[in-house]
Amino acid sequence: MKAIYQTKYGKSDVLQYGEQSNPVIKSNEVRIKNHASSVNPRDWMIRSGRYQLQFLVPKFPLILGSDFAGEVLEVGAKVKAFKPGDKVFGMKNPSEGLATYAEEVVAPEKNMTLIPKGISYTEAAGVPLCALTAWQALVQKAGMKKKGTKVLIIGASGGVGSFGVQIAKALDGEVTAVCSQKNEGMVKNLGATKVIDYHQHDFLKANDSYDIIFDTIGRHNLTKCAGVLKPGGTYVSTVPSPSNLKAMAITKLKSLLSQETKKARVVMVKSDGRDLAEVAKLIFDGRIRPVVDQVYPIQQADQAHDYSRSLRAKGKIILEIK
Repeated sequence: MKAIYQTKYGKSDVLQYGEQSNPVIKSNEVRIKNHASSVNPRDWMIRSGRYQLQFLVPKFPLILGSDFAGEVLEVGAKVKAFKPGDKVFGMKNPSEGLATYAEEVVAPEKNMTLIPKGISYTEAAGVPLCALTAWQALVQKAGMKKKGTKVLIIGASGGVGSFGVQIAKALDGEVTAVCSQKNEGMVKNLGATKVIDYHQHDFLKANDSYDIIFDTIGRHNLTKCAGVLKPGGTYVSTVPSPSNLKAMAITKLKSLLSQETKKARVVMVKSDGRDLAEVAKLIFDGRIRPVVDQVYPIQQADQAHDYSRSLRAKGKIILEIK
């Protein structure tokens, strides 16, 4: 099969396009003809050898990529939920081998679900990692349930943030988005009721307070955000820094003693077809939509990485595989 791979760490020019061995399925896995993948920030972190969990990354030749969207070609003996011809999407973490920048992908049955009707493979490929990160952050880590929950999303126009805004809105939350002014219209269309331009205003100095602060950028922490977090509220970060992990451990213990404790949580996205099915329902109902910024042919993965690295993307960067 053709794939994007690398044989050393470095800048985007280490990415090569060429032949790699076809993946072989195990009894609990599904083999997929892959139509599209997407670029996530961790892709270029892994590529450069600077990912925080680099020890989990497969050896060279390394095929990057977490998201996949395609057609089932073959199922393992223990697979029950899917059959050849099904249109599926999902994601793989480093410990599961990555390798979605490729014409064929093999992944565990539990990692995927059916693509909802009404969206293309290209759109579907932009969903799994970012939508799952936002879903697991808001629902599982922050316990978002009640109507009217006030949610602040830092980095609201990015891949994870754009899903965070929509999911929080779909769960009847009141969403404040932090992003640049040029993206104000976009995040309001996604469901934000208020937008804070971080170039002009510091949300930490505002009079508002929030039940949940979802930090998709990782430049803040619970200590910085405590002043605008309500008693019993939760700060969730996508960055497993030592300070965030320490705060999470401490506040978990404190919250057992008092419901007023302001909590820190870290979301490390899990490949979970059940969670993705919940997101797929919201997509089917029209309450969430993938936001696609740029689409590149897979041969231009290096350019896609450079664009992602610029941090200018609004929504998702997609790699089409033909």
